[in-house]
Amino acid sequence: MAPEKRLKNLELSIPTALKGPNDLPLYINTVDAPTVINGVVHFSSNYDCKGGDIFIHFTAIAEAQWSTRRGKHTVRHHGKQTFADQTLKMTLPHPTEGVVQAGEYGYPFQFPIPAMTMPSSFKGTYAWMTYKVKVSLIRSFPSTNVTREQVLWVTNSVLPPPLPTLPDAPMTRTVFQGILAKTVPYICIIPSETLYMGQPVPVTIKIMPSEFPVLVERAVIKMKQYMQLKVGNADKSIKKEILTVPLDDGWPFADPKGWQRTAVVTMPVAPEIASTLKSPMITMIHTLKLIMQVKTGPHRERKELRVEMPVLITGPRPPSDPYPSFDLNRHMESLKFI
Repeated sequence: MAPEKRLKNLELSIPTALKGPNDLPLYINTVDAPTVINGVVHFSSNYDCKGGDIFIHFTAIAEAQWSTRRGKHTVRHHGKQTFADQTLKMTLPHPTEGVVQAGEYGYPFQFPIPAMTMPSSFKGTYAWMTYKVKVSLIRSFPSTNVTREQVLWVTNSVLPPPLPTLPDAPMTRTVFQGILAKTVPYICIIPSETLYMGQPVPVTIKIMPSEFPVLVERAVIKMKQYMQLKVGNADKSIKKEILTVPLDDGWPFADPKGWQRTAVVTMPVAPEIASTLKSPMITMIHTLKLIMQVKTGPHRERKELRVEMPVLITGPRPPSDPYPSFDLNRHMESLKFI
């Protein structure tokens, strides 16, 4: 009779109801309900195997890395900021030192994530924020440790808990205004300066009454993401166009009494866009832009109307906390009073 085959197995399980980019376990962290990473470590062996105890290591680390040329030399810049570094110990039975007794063992663990004190996950070419759990069965030399690890995707949301919308409650809005060609007043309206990933956002441009009507030839709405990295005395700026929505058709006729148009654009989601972030090493800011090529003035000169709207990008609330459906008709009605 052949001897029983020796088997040992180490498993790390972090089940979540939601999945993030690349099918990673997703956690949504809110101010009112900070999230907790829950998982289980399983270890089994059908023989007394070599090993010590198992350590469960949770890390949340932001990194920035890029290279610059100085003459004939390449200088590499690398920075790391640790937001969490916690270790738990799974004690196993040892008949003798350095040996794990045969059997099956389980160990549930938790790692709380304080609300809003750590950045959301993101991954870029020059910087990234990574949440990871790694488990290791420690073994002495010359044997190597047995390890398993799981990267997680954590999204922070600064949105408050949803409340029922009252029929007579005022609509929130953020207004940007200016004067085109020193003669034509305009305003641009969005629902809020805080926008969440995946949100449909109505962008309204309102040309006020003036002597010279405004004719739109073409226009575009863009979302720009600006990243600033700083490591030691070195820094790097990265600009990325996240969203581009051409709006070349459907503009109202030029009218001295003024006119308005609303276009609804949907905000990108992770990993295409990262949450707004300010830290000593990494700063991430966002600007929503409406850029219009128009004709106006006494000689219908070509002009550019550029509205730059600084916004804060955040994650959505959990799907179990759905916000009331946005009422575009009610939003449009409220604009009549501006």
